[in-house]
Amino acid sequence: MEKKYTALINNSIVCDNIYPAETFYEKFKGLMFSSSNSKKILLIKNCNSVHTCFMNYNLNVVCLDKNFIINKIFYDVKPFRFILPQKNVSHILEIPSGCVFDISVGDTIKFIQK
Repeated sequence: MEKKYTALINNSIVCDNIYPAETFYEKFKGLMFSSSNSKKILLIKNCNSVHTCFMNYNLNVVCLDKNFIINKIFYDVKPFRFILPQKNVSHILEIPSGCVFDISVGDTIKFIQK
């Protein structure tokens, strides 16, 4: 069974379809070749940069520090773009641009495994 997480901010659920990328291949592949209709959100731990090569849709990229505090958000990143290594970033969330939930810089995200 595939791992799945729910994200909470201030004890309120903001999203419940987050999947971890755990292997090198899963981290490298990210959401490449996936459909924007899937609304799948990817949590890439121990990562401070991403690319959108071979994506079929735009992404929102949320950068988290080691304590899962949001310190930067890149909105609507187009396919075939690179987000270079970011300072004080330990984890990344790849979110299809169509998925909307209320987050902002400074929020702490708590991930609960389903």
